[in-house]
Amino acid sequence: MEVDAPADSTMDAYCTTRMLSNGDRTLEDIHQIMEFAKLDRAEVNPTVQCLHFSTHMDNTSVKLMEVDESLLEHLVTGERLTIRGDKTDSAVVCTNRKTFEIKEAETSNSVLILPDLLLPEKLGEKEIIIEKEVSAILYNYFELRPIKPRLKKMKELLEENVYSGPECEEDENHHGRKYSYADLKELVQASEGEIQEGLKALQAVEIDGYIRMLDFDYLQKVLSSIAGLVEENDWTTDHLPLRTCLEELQDLYDRHIIIHVLDCYGTKSDPGGGKNMEADSADVEYALCESKICRFYAEILLRASEKFNLQEFLLTWQESVPVGMKTDSCQLEGLALIDKTSRPEVIIYFPVEELPEDIEARFNALFRVREKWTKEEITPYIKDVATEKMGTGALLMKYARASTSNGVKVYNSKKAVT
Repeated sequence: MEVDAPADSTMDAYCTTRMLSNGDRTLEDIHQIMEFAKLDRAEVNPTVQCLHFSTHMDNTSVKLMEVDESLLEHLVTGERLTIRGDKTDSAVVCTNRKTFEIKEAETSNSVLILPDLLLPEKLGEKEIIIEKEVSAILYNYFELRPIKPRLKKMKELLEENVYSGPECEEDENHHGRKYSYADLKELVQASEGEIQEGLKALQAVEIDGYIRMLDFDYLQKVLSSIAGLVEENDWTTDHLPLRTCLEELQDLYDRHIIIHVLDCYGTKSDPGGGKNMEADSADVEYALCESKICRFYAEILLRASEKFNLQEFLLTWQESVPVGMKTDSCQLEGLALIDKTSRPEVIIYFPVEELPEDIEARFNALFRVREKWTKEEITPYIKDVATEKMGTGALLMKYARASTSNGVKVYNSKKAVT
């Protein structure tokens, strides 16, 4: 139990306001204090708690943390708060769905820790004195502020040993550490739900008990094989039979890798009514996602050259995607930038995943690449760090300066960028 020590010598409804270390209060003392304070004894609970400082004060073993209503309800219902982070990280607190930054704050009052202080509803009706001991005095507490999960580290950890197929597991490029899901929960500063969402975004898969990212070139081979199978059998991209696909490709790739890639780039369905969604069912089909497939093929081209003549890129890109799919510039959002000032115009590989998680560092990196941005151009590169309380518009107001260039509203840095 915690109580703020009062600033004067009055008494509240359930505890005395002066604490003695050299003797006990008597009822006569209490009555006298009430008279000095001009308190009506009829309006005060007759049971009085007198506070005394412990002879063995311990101000180090107890820490105070302020929680809001949602966090309090989370704890009351029996859920847990977990502190996460590596030794070199600043700690965060996580629920099962959200992440909170811990900030130490000072309080203007001394906070008294009383392990067994009675609240008013627990006091009796007898005029008695109960001695209570103050075990600690604290002057600070921890504030919790909701933040975006820090998932960049998870990507860095998984990149230590990406999966390139079973035949590559023992070569010198695949000797890096592998991480289990339990390892990631210990090291990554994010809630379990956010970690799962992050792994989905990274297209990670569990292999032999470890969470692995697929090597980009290996992923390209698997996806190209699937696309080739579609063309070879004259299938439509929205009706790819899973069992036939597995039978045709299982000599090249593990079955669960094929299914994983299909899950990443398509949607499973069962025209038979959903009675059997197992891989061995002849009814299970996948519909390949046009936007995801086209974006992947764009990344293949951009990774190879980093900078590309825009018109040549658009032509080559359309020719590279599976038959029947149509490319669109919106599929490049957060993946590439178009330099319209160049002659001819060029497209530059610029994935949002490579930018810093820290918001100020993110804006600095963006303004180093380009001095002025339109809102349409910059939004794909900041929306992942926006929050409910601070959306993309608020971020631009805080970290950028708006101006007009050739009749177009643009944003540039508020300070010199080095």
